[in-house]
Amino acid sequence: MTTRALLTMLCGLFVSGAAFSVPRSFDQPNPLPPVIVDTTKAVNCTVTWLVTDITTNDTIAVRMQIAPDPNDQAVDNLMPCPRDVPPRLASRALDACVVRAADPKNCVYADMGRYFDKQPITNNSAENASRCASDKASDIGVACWRSGDLDVCGVGCGDSPANAISAAVTRCESKHQRQCPITGSRPVLAPR
Repeated sequence: MTTRALLTMLCGLFVSGAAFSVPRSFDQPNPLPPVIVDTTKAVNCTVTWLVTDITTNDTIAVRMQIAPDPNDQAVDNLMPCPRDVPPRLASRALDACVVRAADPKNCVYADMGRYFDKQPITNNSAENASRCASDKASDIGVACWRSGDLDVCGVGCGDSPANAISAAVTRCESKHQRQCPITGSRPVLAPR
């Protein structure tokens, strides 16, 4: 075999190899890279509200994360929550109910005042008592009594579901002077 024939054959191999090395399609099955969560990073303050649609007795937990101040230091892998939660955050919690409710006026904070059964309006429920912050509690609980078709409730915070429910029962029974047997709880932080 001549040198010229050998070079021609080798060039043919390189050209055919290069043709196959180019992707046949530029469409990637998943164009976005996977989201990587830093599990060692301290969790931002989360404030969770319980909001109720009084026509359906549907109580929902609305969670919001609050960005930390640059000078804040984490404690137990949690960033501290601000002492005062801006009112607009609380009104956004109500908005989460309003989106689902047939009538926006039926959305109230879940911690209800005495005689709420006679005057079931937003002014007769407490925003600041309807929320729990992640730097103080791991769970938020609710306890209610039934007035006709309406659940009248109190909210409590705790470091476990049982403690949150116990705090809610105590608050509900002391405010309404009735037994509050309808109970439930949710974690303050959203599942990771």
